Amino acid sequence: MPWRNSVFFPIVLLPLLAVAGMVGLLVFYSFPLTPRPHLLWYGSLLLGVGAIIGAIIVGKHLRFRLHELAMFLATTSEREQAPSLPVWNEDEVGALERGLQQVMVRHHERLRALVAERKKLEAVLQSMAEGVVVIDPAGHVILCNPAAQELFGLRPSQEWEGKPIQAFSRHPLLQELLREVANRRPGDAPVSRELQLENTEGRYLAASAMQICEDGVTVSGYVLVFYDLTQIKRLESVRVDFVANVSHELRTPLTAIKGYAETLLNGAVKDPATAQRFLEIIDRHSERLSRLIDDLLTLSNLELGRTELRKEDVVLADVVTEVFEIMKDKADQGGIALVHHCSPELPSLIGDSDRLQQVFVNLVDNAIKYTPAGGTVTVTAKLVRSSEFGVRSSEETGDWIPGTSSLSSQAPSEGLEITVTDTGCGIPAEELPRLTQRFYRVDKARSRELGGTGLGLAIVKHIVQAHHGLLRIESQLRQGTTVRIFLPL
Repeated sequence: MPWRNSVFFPIVLLPLLAVAGMVGLLVFYSFPLTPRPHLLWYGSLLLGVGAIIGAIIVGKHLRFRLHELAMFLATTSEREQAPSLPVWNEDEVGALERGLQQVMVRHHERLRALVAERKKLEAVLQSMAEGVVVIDPAGHVILCNPAAQELFGLRPSQEWEGKPIQAFSRHPLLQELLREVANRRPGDAPVSRELQLENTEGRYLAASAMQICEDGVTVSGYVLVFYDLTQIKRLESVRVDFVANVSHELRTPLTAIKGYAETLLNGAVKDPATAQRFLEIIDRHSERLSRLIDDLLTLSNLELGRTELRKEDVVLADVVTEVFEIMKDKADQGGIALVHHCSPELPSLIGDSDRLQQVFVNLVDNAIKYTPAGGTVTVTAKLVRSSEFGVRSSEETGDWIPGTSSLSSQAPSEGLEITVTDTGCGIPAEELPRLTQRFYRVDKARSRELGGTGLGLAIVKHIVQAHHGLLRIESQLRQGTTVRIFLPL
């Protein structure tokens, strides 16, 4: 750097010039007045005063530059662009200004990258279905995502940072998990446990914990990840129940068929009357077995979405008339009157005529089975708006839940309400939510005696849902049962 560009150049030079001017002024002042060059006198005086003023200006300028530098260093970097520091001169201070500017730009870029990574991490944690909780070595919460708060049934608005992990759950298996992971060596595999939360309606969680090691040796905290296994456990329970129910339902007719067939083979076939009766029993159980298999296949195809609906214009009055013709003989045998109030002038539906017929055959058949002689089964249809129901759909069962002011957002605004009402024995209120489950029977012995498979209402529910409809069942003991169906136009 040239000497003239140094910051010390004006600081050193100007005072020297001022001193030289003052010395010259004293020298000339010692001479007699007459020969004293007046021009040189005034020049020396002007030079001295100018040097002093110049030194003051340079000092103020340098002070201003140092003040700007201090303000620059104190400027926060939480901004879109890095703060700018002007370089006033190519001197030592200018070199410092330029170097600090470059350092600040790199620092700002790194800080922005860290902020972006933090926002990405927050977005990932917010969107995760798994609950994530980070705690320090003392067991205090450093970070937790909304999924963790939802899994433990906690208020999302509450600030959990700094709270002990016991505020989430005091489950003994969770405390055991933390003790075990704390006693492990850094770098070991995560520790996992399954626990059931009692305060959140029996929710099952799989908890996994691992250490956070900064330098591979020092443990600075722990990460807990919680997976919701509730739905999986429910599906496993449904699968186990389904296998048990299917095995039981198949075993009954197969045992009867096998037993009577062996009896016939052992000589009963020689007695025509006995053989005829046994063959009728075998035929009846074979028919029941066939119905059960057909219902299982139908229900499986409906649940898997493999059943394609043949959409067409459906006149509900024609469908109900055909159903009554099918069920007339059975109703006459039981002394049951079939009545319908379905006007042909009602708007037609867009749906599968065969599947809708299957719905009403199952419903009317159930009504006939559980209605004593002299009773009535009535089918009624009318045009309604969804706002008239005062119900909403249940996400778990697909049935309606009374007591709310509107249907779900997927429900159409207008459709047909079809009710199938009987005057039978009725159903207890506590049994209503489970009626559409597979193989569920209120009176198991009587249902099997009447030839039911326990799948009829489950099939009805899935066919109604395939038509974007809604289902509700109402009943009172000894006063009958009403099944309401809402089908969109």
